[in-house]
Amino acid sequence: MRSDPEGIVEALLTAYAMGDYEAAAAYYAPDAVFAMYADNEITPFAGEWQGRERIINCWHDICHGFEIVRFEGRNIRSGADNIIHCQVDYELLEKLSGHTLEGIARLELEFRDGLIVREREYNDVERLRAFLRLCENDAKAMAFVSRTQP
Repeated sequence: MRSDPEGIVEALLTAYAMGDYEAAAAYYAPDAVFAMYADNEITPFAGEWQGRERIINCWHDICHGFEIVRFEGRNIRSGADNIIHCQVDYELLEKLSGHTLEGIARLELEFRDGLIVREREYNDVERLRAFLRLCENDAKAMAFVSRTQP
């Protein structure tokens, strides 16, 4: 296994995709910050989470509602100031509706002493908004049908 930052990011993404959050979190410093930039009105797991335990809890919250179908890193490259840039090509199954969300997130991971100290995740907020609105509308329609049928 590679121990350079690019190799660490590959290993992190693989562990996360497999649902091994403990292994994934081991690549973070104990006081690391995971930041997912989105609107909290859209998704409750947007925001900043500090510390491995809180990061793991955030990941559990995400995967409570979604099943990972595909989660693959690509274009992993070093940037300035110990920052690794990459994209994640993902497909997530929303468990209640059965709809799938496909997209690409951009990640910036800052390293210090061989550990991730800060991750910034950027998503297409409008895509998320439209997808979750679709799931919400389907849930309302299903509730209406179940109320009107004997």
